[in-house]
Amino acid sequence: MTAFVGRNEAGKTTLLKALHKFRSATEERYDAQTEFPRDRFSAEYENGADWPVCTVEFELSDSLRDDLKDKLRGNPVPNTATFTRYYDGHYDVEYDIEIADDSIGPVELITSLDVFARGARRIQSPGLEQEQTTDALRGKLVNWADEKKEAVLPIQDLRSEQGVEFLGRLRQEVNAHSNPLSASLVEELLERISSLLRRAQTEPLLRQIDETVESVLPVFIYFENYGILDSTVYLPRFIEDLKKMPNDPRVRTINSIFKHVRLQASEIAALGREEAQQAIVEGRQVTDEIIQSDQKRKALRNVKLNSASVDISSKFNDWFGQRQHKIRYQADGDHFRVWVSDNRHTDVDIELESRSKGFQWFFSFYLVFLVESDEGHKDAMLLLDEPGLHLHPTAQQELLEFFEELSANNPLAYTTHSPFLINSEKIHHVRPVTEGESGHSHVSSDTWPEDRETIFPLQAAAGYAMVRGLFRHKKNVLVEGISDYLYLHVLNMHCLALGRTGLSDDVHITPCGGARMVGHIASLFLGQGLRPVVLLDGDEEGRARADALMSELYAGHERAVLMLGDVLQTEGCGIEDIIGESALLPVAETVFGNKLQLNAEDLAEGALLDQIEDIATRYRADLFDGWKSEIARRLVVTWSVTKPENMPGEVIHRAEALFEELNARLETVGR
Repeated sequence: MTAFVGRNEAGKTTLLKALHKFRSATEERYDAQTEFPRDRFSAEYENGADWPVCTVEFELSDSLRDDLKDKLRGNPVPNTATFTRYYDGHYDVEYDIEIADDSIGPVELITSLDVFARGARRIQSPGLEQEQTTDALRGKLVNWADEKKEAVLPIQDLRSEQGVEFLGRLRQEVNAHSNPLSASLVEELLERISSLLRRAQTEPLLRQIDETVESVLPVFIYFENYGILDSTVYLPRFIEDLKKMPNDPRVRTINSIFKHVRLQASEIAALGREEAQQAIVEGRQVTDEIIQSDQKRKALRNVKLNSASVDISSKFNDWFGQRQHKIRYQADGDHFRVWVSDNRHTDVDIELESRSKGFQWFFSFYLVFLVESDEGHKDAMLLLDEPGLHLHPTAQQELLEFFEELSANNPLAYTTHSPFLINSEKIHHVRPVTEGESGHSHVSSDTWPEDRETIFPLQAAAGYAMVRGLFRHKKNVLVEGISDYLYLHVLNMHCLALGRTGLSDDVHITPCGGARMVGHIASLFLGQGLRPVVLLDGDEEGRARADALMSELYAGHERAVLMLGDVLQTEGCGIEDIIGESALLPVAETVFGNKLQLNAEDLAEGALLDQIEDIATRYRADLFDGWKSEIARRLVVTWSVTKPENMPGEVIHRAEALFEELNARLETVGR
């Protein structure tokens, strides 16, 4: 299964259509007038046989290679076949190994004619009186053989139509030279010509291989949202559209209804024709025969449509595998309708167009798939253009699971802009499509482009998967930022290693990207039936966020909001106050490249991080974006390889106090 993502006009649909027409089930051909590059059409396009459109490489299956092995009679068997289709519809085929060309050149025939000429020169005269006649015969036969050698030289392959025709003519001419003196020579040459003719009339080995491989190529079935069915079809209009534009997406899908039951729309329309009504219009008498004929045709139409309804309902339910549906086809005069009921409301028929957009898509796609893959028995690759556009994100996720099942038997490629139709666990299935400055499209396989719009669905899918992963944990702690996350993880590791109190493995810590985001992230958890404990700094912003949470989202659950100041018994403190000045200041010096020393004025500033910020400003250090996180990263890298017994005792003591309080709050929230 492959997902193509990219901005509009990047070339995704063009790619799918090129594959579809490479070998469509309906033999839809490439159209140079609309598909050849417009700016080059007048100057370059003349003969469709000169212009390749689509090249596809196929891996040959083991069973196919076994078939080819018999034909190749001991010669190497190819592993891949590369087909190129041209605007005129013909294929060129290449293999990963060279298959010997078994063409029949003119040399064999020339050699046979030389043998014939040498024999003609040695013909013995029956007597002296016939010597002159015999000599004339010798010259005639030799000259004929020389003429034929000259005539056959331009024919490079006697397997060609020209070669077969030449050998047939030659065989007739040889018979004309038969007489008692030349009979044995003529008979020998005839045998050689006949043998060559039999070989020439046998299909060449390479062509046999090509035809064998081509016969098992998959068909490519293309489906887009424009092909979704309406519930009502006006048969006369549809019959007219079918003649004019049979490949229109909607016409193609409607036609699949009739193809599936081996009917034609014209037949359904004819069976519904009322001869009695026509007789009234024309002023003719309505006889019993006319009435009975009308009734019989309508009864036959009902039988056919009822049988078709049972068949499509059974097949669709087996394939769809979700809620069971009953599909009913109905014809009323010139109108054909599709009704649907389900196992929740078995007696309620609803028009197809009144069902969900998702069901309409599934049903319409299934009809095309069923018909164009010969009831599912023909190998088919499915090409879906922007599937599930109208589906809710959760329904798109279900559609993605359905695609996974479908692709087990039918390779599937689709285009999408939706992150919910990208499996974040199989991101290697995604192929970004971009358009370069020259206007050419490029499909990336190993790398992702830098274009933000192209990779946005991938980023969103990864983010969505990450967020979904958060909700798997029953015990959650929300912290303000990445620094809190890093410090808590490394301190928890050392506390547990020392046998001190820490957090259990089932507690998940989530950084929220700042105090302002804590409420938003908390609401996501609450929407999943989870109430995380929130850990906030004791600064002004942290206190404001705590008040907001306890007045709304956490009203009645105030113990689930923990202020660091309550643990350290220090107002205004942050996570860095657990670390302490002696551990943090040396790391800050490496970040800013300055020697930093706190004075009495700095120490009176409040939280340790505020003190470091003041002194860094005084020393004119560069307070770049993310400097707080960089200090945390460097300290945590060092502590991650520090032996637990070498950790500062006062830091471990403060950390243990925090973990004890968090555990108590988590237990309270969990009850």
